[in-house]
Amino acid sequence: MSKPFPGPRPVRLHIPATLACALMVSACAAQPGGNTLAADDGTDACRPQVEQFDRSAAFFAAPIVAGAAVIGAGGILGTRPGIIGGLVWAASSAAAAVTATSYLEDRQRRAAGNADALAATVATDIDQENNGIAQSQQALDSVTDCRLREARRVQEAARAGEIQRQVAEARLAAMRQQAERDLAQSRQIEQRIQARATEIGTGVAAVAPDAQTAAAPRPAPVTARVTRPVPLQAAPLPSAAPVAEVPAREAVQIVPTRNEAFVAVQTPAGQPLGYAPASAFAIPASQTRAIAMPAVAGAGDAARMRTLVGTNIARRENFAASVNDLQRAVSSGFELGT
Repeated sequence: MSKPFPGPRPVRLHIPATLACALMVSACAAQPGGNTLAADDGTDACRPQVEQFDRSAAFFAAPIVAGAAVIGAGGILGTRPGIIGGLVWAASSAAAAVTATSYLEDRQRRAAGNADALAATVATDIDQENNGIAQSQQALDSVTDCRLREARRVQEAARAGEIQRQVAEARLAAMRQQAERDLAQSRQIEQRIQARATEIGTGVAAVAPDAQTAAAPRPAPVTARVTRPVPLQAAPLPSAAPVAEVPAREAVQIVPTRNEAFVAVQTPAGQPLGYAPASAFAIPASQTRAIAMPAVAGAGDAARMRTLVGTNIARRENFAASVNDLQRAVSSGFELGT
């Protein structure tokens, strides 16, 4: 039997007078789709990865409930190129307040006083958000990996004397500009993800306030001893730059990363050293469970909500880590060196 609301708990946020000019638009006008990239001129070797990232980013092109377009104060700004009637929105605190209020009121209206229906809708929203973030994070990692791989190809060709230094520097400079555009888009997406988390937070507060601060338990590091030297990289990506090496027979601790093929390597005292392929470590079968990302324990609707919220926190952290990896690549990954 469904339960009635335990009492009205609408979130009423004070909206500053500067936002009194909110403009209502239809939700269908904000449906993402289409290609927002410039025409392919054939100069970007990573174009397929960039296109995949752009397609995944379209998921975040508007608030979850696109019922209020805030004009000014960092709210809805203009029309997204390539999408007729689409919206570009920025996440100021004032704009986030408007969209968060719209989200909860919309979900409560759809639930029509049924607490179970409201909880189910919020859970579905979080689940879809988690899938969207995961897809964008994986697409961004693919873009970064491709950028680094192409840069290394030019760097190695220059060192081998296959191309002149001046030509190599010009190619690397062009690659850096392409990566800077990727970085600008990824930061915009990160901002939108945080704004949408504010929307979801109002729903979680209404149906399961105890789950608001849920976070998946951090996996315990596992001690491992390498039988041969293991090169370490700056990021959990195949083409990331080398940063150090673990000597043979050295004891280290390893923990999982957002990329299942890589682990983070640290000293027994917990000092980060870098990243390495998980296959480089012979981990006893009895310890493989220890480095797997654990789920939030428990059963029932409350436990599921905590799991979803904890996963959302982890997904957002993973995306932020991917943005940071691209930032480091832009800063130092396109240098020719001496």
